[in-house]
Amino acid sequence: MSDSDLQDAVIAAGSAIEQAVAVFMLHPETYGGSVAAGFENPLAGYVAGRGGVLGEASGTTVAAVFAVFEPTGLAAMWDEGVAVRGAAGAAQVYWEQTAEFGRKYLGDADGVDRLAALGEKVIAATPIAGLPLFAGWREMALADDAPARALQVMFVLRELRAGVHFGGLALAGIAPIEAHMLNKGPRYAAMFGWPEPYPDGADKRDRYDEVEQATNRRMTEILTAALEPAEVTELARLSTAALTSLKANVPG
Repeated sequence: MSDSDLQDAVIAAGSAIEQAVAVFMLHPETYGGSVAAGFENPLAGYVAGRGGVLGEASGTTVAAVFAVFEPTGLAAMWDEGVAVRGAAGAAQVYWEQTAEFGRKYLGDADGVDRLAALGEKVIAATPIAGLPLFAGWREMALADDAPARALQVMFVLRELRAGVHFGGLALAGIAPIEAHMLNKGPRYAAMFGWPEPYPDGADKRDRYDEVEQATNRRMTEILTAALEPAEVTELARLSTAALTSLKANVPG
């Protein structure tokens, strides 16, 4: 397998994992589960749930780690969310929601047990320096059943790539709102709480592309340190299959 083919497999796995976890995070069923768990504002449940592994931190600290959200609004949602169950309690609720979503919608996906096993090898072998959310989530106990475990493993891998990417953006001097505009545009900027007018960041396009390339290089290093080339390709195939299964099974 050529270096280019290997990196293409890493990119494919990362894209499928990001999209699959986003299906869970953004689904009305997940928001409803947060409300049922006592979070009157489901977005506060998301922020406290995803950030809860950071412990009883300040909203400012959590906003810095989340990186791409408008920080004042994010901090307010954190404070609202942790007031319900505390940081650890919110994280546990979100983790159980992740497991249940996988259990419900990944049961017929191809090779979810193997997907989980490959992902766990990557998680165990990856240094945690500079990756606080990844470090926190990899300490959480995984579900025993394969569909639930697979989505939880994908969740942790998503935090891994996000942490690598966010670090690269910060080093390149690309502001979060500029990254949104260079990536998915104003709709995503609004979704992450940023107010208009939006700087388009056009003068940093080359830098943004370089960060994306550096992220892919680093993720290739990480995956190939843990997996054989054939296993990287297998992870990409199984992640893509899991995403296809979610899209087919999850109600719109």
